[in-house]
Amino acid sequence: MSFLHLFATPLSRVQACGLAIALLWSTGWVDSQSRVLLFNQHLFDWVEKQYGEPARQRVEDLQTLVTLHLKDREVDKLAEVNRFFNKVRYDEDYELWDQKDYWATPFEVLGLNAADCEDYALSKYFTLVSMGVPEEKLRVTYVKSITLKQAHMVLAYYSSPAAEPVILDNLIPDIKPATARTDLVPVCSFNGADLWLSVNRVEGKKVGGSDRIKRWQNFQKKLAQQMGEGS
Repeated sequence: MSFLHLFATPLSRVQACGLAIALLWSTGWVDSQSRVLLFNQHLFDWVEKQYGEPARQRVEDLQTLVTLHLKDREVDKLAEVNRFFNKVRYDEDYELWDQKDYWATPFEVLGLNAADCEDYALSKYFTLVSMGVPEEKLRVTYVKSITLKQAHMVLAYYSSPAAEPVILDNLIPDIKPATARTDLVPVCSFNGADLWLSVNRVEGKKVGGSDRIKRWQNFQKKLAQQMGEGS
């Protein structure tokens, strides 16, 4: 993952989170809401033109998943979405995009049928929001993987503000409570509204809004353009 250098030398969580956010923050942005995935003719035509007919079918499969499970319990939505995206093969940004650090949208992920850890986490996040899971229950989370000895990204789900989160991760198929993931050390997390500094595997301290994260801003603009919404 491209944030490996954050952990090249020993850092406190505060330092590591500060470095991560410094790489993301720029000038302000008025929107902080997460966009909902819209499946329409513009999107399908764009995907097929960019990646071919099999890619279009994969995006249509995502539409089917979202539609079929809209009324499911949230825990079942988590399982379906986690399973769907974990079938996508893993590869690094350099191989996929010839870039050091690229956040691919769910449609780009399905276009190439490949992703890195950031792409898995973001794709799951936006799909679950589109299925009606409140964004305040979801946090895209930077962690240090002890097993991989490098930075990593996962998606955390909180059933309630005080609940222990469960972790959706491309490294393992099962969704497990955060305390069971002793291989992961949380650093910081964010969603469409807020930023948190991790206190431990369960708790986080809110440290600001996500409305100034440049990469988050650019990601949502790109997502809107792919769905034909303009900039």
